[in-house]
Amino acid sequence: MKNSLLVMVLLGLSASAVAGEAHFCGSPEVGAVASGRQDITDSTVFTCGGGIKGTLPELAKQGWKVVQVSDQMASLSSSDPSKSTVYSRLIIQKD
Repeated sequence: MKNSLLVMVLLGLSASAVAGEAHFCGSPEVGAVASGRQDITDSTVFTCGGGIKGTLPELAKQGWKVVQVSDQMASLSSSDPSKSTVYSRLIIQKD
């Protein structure tokens, strides 16, 4: 009984000591209707919270996992749609 209680306490402490981490990341803004607009590639540099910055391959080598990707409208100009910009948003996580 004592041994199983000790094991449960040690497992609980080790799990809390290795808590996960997550951050939002954003790609550079591009014109929403710009001709020749480039999509995200392996060389797109994302800037993340916590001072983290890198391409998807670099983030993966650091142990980050992408858990969500979405496109965002950065600025919307209803009077001049050519001034609207978009960027991609990632949520990265480490266990």
